[in-house]
Amino acid sequence: MRPRRLRSLILPGTIAVACVALLPVQMASAAPVTGGPGATTATPAGGGFYGVWTLKSWDINGQVLPCPVQLSLGPGAPSIGCGPNTFLKLFRSGRYLTDLPVFNANEADSGVFVVGDFGPKYGYTIVFDDDGERDSPRAYRMTIRKAGSTAPKKMAISLAMRQGGTTTTIAMNFVRYTG
Repeated sequence: MRPRRLRSLILPGTIAVACVALLPVQMASAAPVTGGPGATTATPAGGGFYGVWTLKSWDINGQVLPCPVQLSLGPGAPSIGCGPNTFLKLFRSGRYLTDLPVFNANEADSGVFVVGDFGPKYGYTIVFDDDGERDSPRAYRMTIRKAGSTAPKKMAISLAMRQGGTTTTIAMNFVRYTG
């Protein structure tokens, strides 16, 4: 069996374990993205997060930067940005595909992901592990918003970083692609 195929079979389980292991660190350093009216507290039926999502804006400490935008965060940090049709595809197979520039910093625009539901107090965490040469899984807070009983229409993926005495929360705000 080819190493790449073997990696795609083993990694989803490994990521799930890593997701649970990273939870205390993530909970200590990450503030949840606040959910507006209609935010769900239960896992959407059938994994409502699957599908194609279009990045509409970045939110940095409450300052919303609509796409298209390019922003450099400083030395050592990847630049963030988005074009008018920047996307994230989450497949039922546990694979993802994206053209997000921040993912290119890890030398791969595809890989595997897993979503952990940690209940109403902590919500969801999504962990991405790319197909690049470096092994660098990344965990984020995920908030899904839906209107009524329809499939979720909005999703935010966020991370809080603490440097010195300052916490910076960065969120990617997505809307479901409707063609």
